[in-house]
Amino acid sequence: MAVGTATQNPALGLAAGIVSHFICDSLPHLDFPPSAQFVDGEIVWDRKMYVFAITDSLIAFGFTLAAWIIRDHFSFTSMLAWGGLGGYLPDLVDNFPLWRDKVHALPGFRRFHAFHMWIHDNWRHTYTMPEYWKLGVITQLVTVIPALWYLVK
Repeated sequence: MAVGTATQNPALGLAAGIVSHFICDSLPHLDFPPSAQFVDGEIVWDRKMYVFAITDSLIAFGFTLAAWIIRDHFSFTSMLAWGGLGGYLPDLVDNFPLWRDKVHALPGFRRFHAFHMWIHDNWRHTYTMPEYWKLGVITQLVTVIPALWYLVK
């Protein structure tokens, strides 16, 4: 968002949001409930996972929407909105179970998925979330609270 704000270019705001997604993914965080089930390294999308993912997304959307309205008066050239979209886009495209498999079959997206998982796996091997889920929550709070403060100040 800072890049887009400095240039007033929504495309740069979107790109900066995408890059920031991968930077944040490189930190330990809670992607799923500690009790989530896995088969062959892939998460099992049961009812609890859907509730967790939808709740997480709605909370993030709510905070972003509130900041967008308060700070930028719902402007469609808002760097906050474009950066927020960019920050969410990698997970929306790569992980959403309704179209994930179809997207991974498209040219280039299998590599994109492998890169996305590689970013996560750098910390997941050391800090497995069922065991270290509290660390994931603390890391998220330590990064999200200052970011929200910056956005609404």
